[in-house]
Amino acid sequence: MRIITLVLFLSCISQSHAKQSHSSVNLTRQIEVTGVGQVFSIPNRFSFSLSLEEKGNSAADLNGVMTEKSTRVINALLKVGVNKKSLQALQVRFNPWVVYNNQTREQKGFILTRTFNVTVDDLQVYEKAIDEVLKLGITSISNFNYSSSESEVHYQASLRQALLSAKARAEDMVKTLDLKLGKVISISEQSAGQAMPVQMQMREAKSSSSYQPGEMTTETQVRVIFSIE
Repeated sequence: MRIITLVLFLSCISQSHAKQSHSSVNLTRQIEVTGVGQVFSIPNRFSFSLSLEEKGNSAADLNGVMTEKSTRVINALLKVGVNKKSLQALQVRFNPWVVYNNQTREQKGFILTRTFNVTVDDLQVYEKAIDEVLKLGITSISNFNYSSSESEVHYQASLRQALLSAKARAEDMVKTLDLKLGKVISISEQSAGQAMPVQMQMREAKSSSSYQPGEMTTETQVRVIFSIE
C-alpha cells in the first residue's frame, strides 16, 4: 500500500512539473516578421547566341563552307573587341534535309548548323558585335541576356536591407502595443536573392539599338523571430 501511494505521489509531481514546463514555454512571447530588401542596378554584362546554317548534298562541302563562315564571324567579333575566351562555339548539328511534296517525303541532302555564344562586359562592344554579325548574314540571333558582374555584392546589400526592414517592422509593431522588443530567436532566408537577367525577345534584326538593357532588381526576403520582453 505504501509503495502504491509513493508511486502515485511521484507521478503527480512529475505531471505537475511537466505542466509547469509546458506553461513556461507557452509564456515565451514571440513576434515573427518578414523583411524585404531591394537593390537596383544597371546591367554590365551582355550575351547573345547566333547560329549559322548551311544546306547541301555533300557533307564535306558543307563542312568547308561552315568553317569558312565561322572563321569570318569569329574574326569580325574579335575585331570589334570581343574577348576570345568569351566566344564559345558550343553546338554543331548535322541533320537530314527533308522536304515534303504532296505528302511525299524526300531527302534533298543535309543541314549543318553551328551555334555560338558571345558574352561581353562593355555595352559599346556588344552593340558593335550585333551590327557586325548582322552584316555577315547570320541565320538567327537569340537568347539576348543582360546581367551584372557584381550580383553577389548586390545580393549582400539587399540582404542587409531585408534584415533592417524586418527589425523596423517588429519595433513598430511592439511599440504600437506598448511592448518591448527582445533578442533575435531565429533568422531564415525566404528567397535566393539573385537577380534574374533581363531577357529580350528577338525583334526585327536591323541594328543593335533594338536591344538596350533596362534596370535590374535584386530582391531578398527574410523571416525573423524576436522575443518580446
